[in-house]
Amino acid sequence: MKLVDSTGTETAVERAHQQWKGIFAHTPAAATLILITAHQSIIAASSFFLTRLVGEFQEQRPFQGYLILYLAAMLIPYFPGCASFVALQSWINRAHREFVTRFARTAYGFTDAHCDSGLRSVSESMIARNSFLAIRDYLTFIHGLVGFLLNSTLSIVVLGIMLPGNLLTGYFFTLSLCALLIVVMRTSVARKSSEMEKQFAYYGQILARVWANTTLGNRYHYENWSRATDTHATAYYGASTRLQWLKQAGNLSLALTALGPTIFLVWNVVKNGHADAVLIAAVIVNLTRIFHILNSLSALVYQVLDLSSMNARIKMLFAAEQDLLAPRDSPKSPAGVMSMNGEPVRCFAEATRALIVAGTGRFTIRGENGAGKSTLLRFVKKSLGDRSLLLPAQQSDLVWRNAGDEVSTGQSMLMQLEEAVSIPDIDALLLDEWDANLDQSNRIAVDQMLSLLSETKLILEIRH
Repeated sequence: MKLVDSTGTETAVERAHQQWKGIFAHTPAAATLILITAHQSIIAASSFFLTRLVGEFQEQRPFQGYLILYLAAMLIPYFPGCASFVALQSWINRAHREFVTRFARTAYGFTDAHCDSGLRSVSESMIARNSFLAIRDYLTFIHGLVGFLLNSTLSIVVLGIMLPGNLLTGYFFTLSLCALLIVVMRTSVARKSSEMEKQFAYYGQILARVWANTTLGNRYHYENWSRATDTHATAYYGASTRLQWLKQAGNLSLALTALGPTIFLVWNVVKNGHADAVLIAAVIVNLTRIFHILNSLSALVYQVLDLSSMNARIKMLFAAEQDLLAPRDSPKSPAGVMSMNGEPVRCFAEATRALIVAGTGRFTIRGENGAGKSTLLRFVKKSLGDRSLLLPAQQSDLVWRNAGDEVSTGQSMLMQLEEAVSIPDIDALLLDEWDANLDQSNRIAVDQMLSLLSETKLILEIRH
């Protein structure tokens, strides 16, 4: 699989296109839409069969055929309806896997971003906690939105054929009013949705730090964490409540807009003394269906309004990937006194060239805090690429095939080194303070192993 490297060859437009394609371009997505269409088409046909049934009954003609069709149209939709949710789950799974894979490909090789704690916190929160929920909620929303859209459209087409034309006119008048409301409210909903998602991300970051700030029993850190948690909780809960008030105000307005014109038109049809009895019977029989359609219209327009909110959640995921690609100014020389095997380091590029020329051997970086020792290690890593393996000081999150979860830190380090040298094409090991948490005996064992490995590989280590 080709990795997206740090040169950032994708343009912003291409990246956005690929991100949205990763959400929608899946076979289960097409299957879901086909099943929803079948489900809603049969439901819409039930109105036609019911109206014909009433007409035949009023005219005292055989109506059993339409009765059978009506009953079938009430039962059969359950099959494509249920199947659409199975297809939806498969769609969600495919989209989430695509997002995770793409995010990992984008992050791969951005060595300078590894030490950015803020970016790391947001990225881990997005990919580990928020991504599946956001994608699941978004695609479930799309499933409901398409269902509502087809339900309203197909039903009103069927009823428009059978019932008075002014009811169809009233429906489109209502639709126009609802569309106007959407235009008026959409920007506000999108803005407040983005605000809520940002507050949720900040809140999630502080909540993720609960373990160390509670289990250690340090009251000072516990109280600091509690204050920060309260601050972010207030901001998030307030933003979510304001968004819900705005949505429900829009929902109420849409309901009034949707029902008012049609109530007036239906009343005029029924009270007209010259109206045909079969027509009145058809209108009365379909009243429930008519108002269901109008309520669906209200819900549909509300969901279209809510689409801005759902899009904001997905775009927050996309933004996390975009943040990885932000340009970073990486130092090219030390910020303090630093040496490599006793020789002063003045330029990272020169030090890297010396290592490449050497090819093998053991090189130890020493220097004062903040001098740029870890920065040099990352600089070398970027130069050597996949020929090298960088092991930071805190490497508990790295995934090894031989995990060694039940052994000591020293034994685990030895197992990791043994596994590292077994990786094909690895010519260099870059180690950041590997001895920080080892006891004397394990430190000696690892030190001896590194000396042995340096005969055939390049060993670059940071030591105090």
